[in-house]
Amino acid sequence: MLAQIFGSNARVKILKTFLSKPEQKYYTRQLARDLDLQVNSVRRELENLQAIGLLKLEEAPAVKSMGIKKKASGETETKVNKNEKKYLVVDRDFLLFNELKSLFAKANLLSCRDFIKEVSTAGDIKRMWLSGLFTGDLSSPTDLLAVGKIKKDAFLKRLHTLEADLNKEINYTLMDEDEYDYRTQINDIFLHKIRQSRHLKVIEPSEDESVNTTL
Repeated sequence: MLAQIFGSNARVKILKTFLSKPEQKYYTRQLARDLDLQVNSVRRELENLQAIGLLKLEEAPAVKSMGIKKKASGETETKVNKNEKKYLVVDRDFLLFNELKSLFAKANLLSCRDFIKEVSTAGDIKRMWLSGLFTGDLSSPTDLLAVGKIKKDAFLKRLHTLEADLNKEINYTLMDEDEYDYRTQINDIFLHKIRQSRHLKVIEPSEDESVNTTL
């Protein structure tokens, strides 16, 4: 959907990267490598985003490269060359920064909704909780917990599609109901940490009234 709005998958990947972590600083080649894009394509998109004012260049600390030069006396002399680089960062004063950030956050929620609908074909899933990267709570030990009779291959196929949409690797945990019930009875620390974290119970038995929230 976003690629249709913005006209380029590369642009969408780059915008997601910058808007999801606006405090982060990136080099052109680093982005190309991390996003599996051509350097020239990334450079062109970055120039466009700079031109409208969303991104800005900042000076990186000088990197000193050491070269060895021999003196006539036979002693060695160290020659220092400064290799200055620039990195790119989001300009949070950009007029549409908050609107763009909100748009991409809502697009992520739509991707999650599509995933939840499609993953129902991967087995009989009784519970699914989202935490971690979905809620911004890094204290959670997992991003996604699914409980039930789950066909792992089918589940992972749909999970990889979600990862591609979000441009994020998702830390997931699968359990059958017996394991979940046992862990609940013994007050398992893993489940306890998820419950204590900010989380979304997107699939939950109807008789359970402790639902935190839904997408």
